[in-house]
Amino acid sequence: MQNILGFPRAVYNFFVGDPILLTGTLAFFILIGALARTGLARAPLALGAILILGILATLGLSLWRETQPHKS
Repeated sequence: MQNILGFPRAVYNFFVGDPILLTGTLAFFILIGALARTGLARAPLALGAILILGILATLGLSLWRETQPHKS
């Protein structure tokens, strides 16, 4: 039973590895989709820049969290 329950977690860790990466990336894709759909951002280059900066910020936050000492 432990192997069956451990399988979804192993797949999640393989593809995502960190919940901050998953939620941050999802949030920025949703933001970009909403901006593109409403027409608030008229330049596709601006949407791409927002997405790249957002994902870099998410990666930076994830790396910062990994470097902090863990409290037991």
